[in-house]
Amino acid sequence: MLYIKFNRLSSAKFEDFILLYKHMEMVRQPGFSFEEEEPEPIEWEKLTQAEVDEAVDKLCEFVFEDPAARRYQRLIPEYANGILLEYLKIDNERLEELGIEKKLSIFNYLEFGLEVDFTNLEYNEEQKGIIEFSTLNYPFGGIDRFLIVLKAFDILPTECFDGFNVFRFDWTNNFEYNAHELPEKTAAYIKRYET
Repeated sequence: MLYIKFNRLSSAKFEDFILLYKHMEMVRQPGFSFEEEEPEPIEWEKLTQAEVDEAVDKLCEFVFEDPAARRYQRLIPEYANGILLEYLKIDNERLEELGIEKKLSIFNYLEFGLEVDFTNLEYNEEQKGIIEFSTLNYPFGGIDRFLIVLKAFDILPTECFDGFNVFRFDWTNNFEYNAHELPEKTAAYIKRYET
Protein backbone atom coordinates (compact mmCIF):
# COMPACT_ATOMS: atom_id res chain seq x y z
CA MET A 1 0.00 0.00 0.00
CA LEU A 2 1.46 3.32 -1.07
CA TYR A 3 0.68 6.45 0.90
CA ILE A 4 1.16 10.18 1.20
CA LYS A 5 0.96 11.76 4.65
CA PHE A 6 0.06 15.43 4.80
CA ASN A 7 -0.79 18.47 6.89
CA ARG A 8 -3.97 20.40 6.09
CA LEU A 9 -3.25 24.12 6.08
CA SER A 10 -6.84 25.20 5.28
CA SER A 11 -10.00 23.32 6.21
CA ALA A 12 -12.05 25.13 3.54
CA LYS A 13 -9.57 24.30 0.77
CA PHE A 14 -9.40 20.72 2.02
CA GLU A 15 -13.17 20.45 1.53
CA ASP A 16 -12.61 21.58 -2.08
CA PHE A 17 -9.95 18.89 -2.46
CA ILE A 18 -12.34 16.22 -1.18
CA LEU A 19 -14.62 16.97 -4.16
CA LEU A 20 -11.69 16.41 -6.53
CA TYR A 21 -10.63 13.27 -4.63
CA LYS A 22 -14.15 11.80 -4.92
CA HIS A 23 -14.10 12.57 -8.65
CA MET A 24 -10.74 10.81 -8.97
CA GLU A 25 -12.16 7.78 -7.13
CA MET A 26 -15.26 7.78 -9.34
CA VAL A 27 -13.43 7.81 -12.69
CA ARG A 28 -11.42 4.77 -11.56
CA GLN A 29 -14.49 2.59 -11.02
CA PRO A 30 -14.89 -0.33 -13.47
CA GLY A 31 -17.18 0.56 -16.34
CA PHE A 32 -17.23 4.26 -15.49
CA SER A 33 -18.17 6.63 -18.30
CA PHE A 34 -18.81 10.34 -18.23
CA GLU A 35 -22.40 11.48 -18.55
CA GLU A 36 -23.20 13.44 -21.67
CA GLU A 37 -23.59 17.07 -20.72
CA GLU A 38 -26.42 19.04 -22.23
CA PRO A 39 -26.43 22.79 -22.73
CA GLU A 40 -28.90 24.88 -20.76
CA PRO A 41 -32.34 24.90 -22.44
CA ILE A 42 -33.04 28.13 -24.30
CA GLU A 43 -36.49 29.64 -24.76
CA TRP A 44 -35.74 31.13 -28.17
CA GLU A 45 -39.15 32.73 -28.67
CA LYS A 46 -38.69 34.95 -25.60
CA LEU A 47 -35.34 36.39 -26.68
CA THR A 48 -34.50 39.61 -28.46
CA GLN A 49 -32.18 39.42 -31.46
CA ALA A 50 -29.22 40.52 -29.31
CA GLU A 51 -30.05 37.80 -26.77
CA VAL A 52 -30.39 35.22 -29.58
CA ASP A 53 -26.94 36.19 -30.86
CA GLU A 54 -25.49 35.87 -27.35
CA ALA A 55 -27.24 32.51 -26.82
CA VAL A 56 -25.89 31.19 -30.14
CA ASP A 57 -22.37 32.24 -29.13
CA LYS A 58 -22.72 30.47 -25.76
CA LEU A 59 -24.15 27.38 -27.44
CA CYS A 60 -21.24 27.28 -29.89
CA GLU A 61 -18.78 27.65 -27.00
CA PHE A 62 -20.44 24.75 -25.21
CA VAL A 63 -20.43 22.49 -28.27
CA PHE A 64 -16.77 23.12 -29.06
CA GLU A 65 -15.45 23.19 -25.49
CA ASP A 66 -13.66 20.09 -24.27
CA PRO A 67 -15.83 18.40 -21.60
CA ALA A 68 -12.62 17.94 -19.55
CA ALA A 69 -12.30 21.74 -19.45
CA ARG A 70 -15.78 21.97 -17.89
CA ARG A 71 -14.89 19.29 -15.33
CA TYR A 72 -11.64 21.13 -14.56
CA GLN A 73 -13.50 24.40 -14.07
CA ARG A 74 -16.05 22.70 -11.81
CA LEU A 75 -13.46 20.87 -9.64
CA ILE A 76 -10.39 23.14 -9.56
CA PRO A 77 -11.04 26.40 -7.69
CA GLU A 78 -9.44 29.61 -8.94
CA TYR A 79 -6.82 29.68 -6.15
CA ALA A 80 -5.64 26.16 -7.09
CA ASN A 81 -5.83 26.95 -10.81
CA GLY A 82 -3.44 29.88 -10.32
CA ILE A 83 -0.88 27.69 -8.58
CA LEU A 84 -1.17 24.93 -11.18
CA LEU A 85 -0.74 27.43 -14.03
CA GLU A 86 2.34 28.85 -12.30
CA TYR A 87 3.74 25.31 -11.94
CA LEU A 88 3.12 24.57 -15.63
CA LYS A 89 4.79 27.82 -16.65
CA ILE A 90 7.93 26.93 -14.68
CA ASP A 91 7.84 23.33 -15.93
CA ASN A 92 7.39 24.46 -19.55
CA GLU A 93 10.29 26.93 -19.25
CA ARG A 94 12.45 24.12 -17.90
CA LEU A 95 11.51 21.94 -20.89
CA GLU A 96 12.20 24.80 -23.35
CA GLU A 97 10.96 23.79 -26.85
CA LEU A 98 9.28 20.68 -25.47
CA GLY A 99 7.38 22.75 -22.89
CA ILE A 100 3.85 22.67 -24.23
CA GLU A 101 1.95 21.40 -21.19
CA LYS A 102 -1.38 23.10 -20.57
CA LYS A 103 -3.67 23.04 -17.54
CA LEU A 104 -5.77 20.21 -18.93
CA SER A 105 -2.64 18.04 -19.01
CA ILE A 106 -2.64 18.04 -15.20
CA PHE A 107 -6.35 17.24 -15.12
CA ASN A 108 -5.86 14.44 -17.65
CA TYR A 109 -3.10 13.10 -15.39
CA LEU A 110 -5.45 13.18 -12.38
CA GLU A 111 -8.23 11.41 -14.27
CA PHE A 112 -6.23 8.91 -16.36
CA GLY A 113 -2.43 9.26 -16.09
CA LEU A 114 -2.14 8.60 -12.36
CA GLU A 115 -2.76 4.87 -12.59
CA VAL A 116 -3.69 4.12 -9.00
CA ASP A 117 -6.69 2.99 -7.03
CA PHE A 118 -7.39 5.24 -4.08
CA THR A 119 -8.18 3.11 -1.06
CA ASN A 120 -8.35 5.53 1.85
CA LEU A 121 -8.38 9.21 2.79
CA GLU A 122 -8.14 9.91 6.53
CA TYR A 123 -7.63 13.10 8.47
CA ASN A 124 -7.98 14.26 12.05
CA GLU A 125 -8.58 17.42 14.05
CA GLU A 126 -4.84 18.03 14.35
CA GLN A 127 -4.85 18.88 10.62
CA LYS A 128 -2.92 15.70 9.73
CA GLY A 129 -3.98 13.07 7.25
CA ILE A 130 -3.05 10.27 4.89
CA ILE A 131 -4.02 9.20 1.38
CA GLU A 132 -3.51 5.49 0.73
CA PHE A 133 -3.51 4.00 -2.74
CA SER A 134 -2.36 0.99 -4.71
CA THR A 135 -0.76 0.99 -8.13
CA LEU A 136 -2.24 -0.57 -11.19
CA ASN A 137 1.23 -0.84 -12.73
CA TYR A 138 4.67 0.71 -12.45
CA PRO A 139 5.58 3.58 -12.86
CA PHE A 140 1.83 4.42 -12.42
CA GLY A 141 2.28 8.01 -13.62
CA GLY A 142 4.48 9.03 -10.70
CA ILE A 143 3.41 11.19 -7.77
CA ASP A 144 5.22 14.49 -8.42
CA ARG A 145 2.27 16.17 -10.11
CA PHE A 146 -0.11 14.82 -7.50
CA LEU A 147 2.07 16.37 -4.79
CA ILE A 148 1.81 19.74 -6.59
CA VAL A 149 -1.98 19.36 -6.84
CA LEU A 150 -2.10 18.74 -3.08
CA LYS A 151 -0.01 21.87 -2.52
CA ALA A 152 -2.41 23.85 -4.73
CA PHE A 153 -5.15 23.03 -2.20
CA ASP A 154 -2.95 24.02 0.77
CA ILE A 155 -2.30 20.39 1.62
CA LEU A 156 1.36 19.97 2.54
CA PRO A 157 2.74 16.49 1.74
CA THR A 158 5.14 15.50 4.54
CA GLU A 159 5.94 11.84 3.88
CA CYS A 160 5.27 9.13 1.33
CA PHE A 161 5.92 5.53 0.49
CA ASP A 162 6.39 5.26 -3.28
CA GLY A 163 6.52 1.47 -3.44
CA PHE A 164 10.24 1.29 -2.74
CA ASN A 165 11.15 3.82 -0.05
CA VAL A 166 9.61 6.00 2.62
CA PHE A 167 10.54 9.65 2.09
CA ARG A 168 10.19 12.75 4.24
CA PHE A 169 9.56 15.95 2.28
CA ASP A 170 11.16 19.30 3.04
CA TRP A 171 9.50 21.85 0.77
CA THR A 172 11.72 24.68 -0.49
CA ASN A 173 8.88 26.48 -2.34
CA ASN A 174 5.44 25.69 -3.80
CA PHE A 175 6.89 23.39 -6.44
CA GLU A 176 10.20 22.01 -5.20
CA TYR A 177 11.12 19.79 -2.31
CA ASN A 178 13.98 17.74 -0.97
CA ALA A 179 13.02 14.10 -0.44
CA HIS A 180 14.95 12.38 2.34
CA GLU A 181 14.96 8.58 2.38
CA LEU A 182 14.05 7.03 5.71
CA PRO A 183 15.64 3.54 5.54
CA GLU A 184 14.57 2.37 9.01
CA LYS A 185 10.98 3.46 8.44
CA THR A 186 11.05 1.82 4.99
CA ALA A 187 12.22 -1.50 6.43
CA ALA A 188 9.58 -1.41 9.17
CA TYR A 189 6.81 -0.50 6.72
CA ILE A 190 7.73 -3.21 4.22
CA LYS A 191 8.02 -5.78 7.03
CA ARG A 192 4.40 -5.08 8.03
CA TYR A 193 3.26 -6.36 4.64
CA GLU A 194 5.60 -9.35 4.46
CA THR A 195 3.92 -11.17 7.33
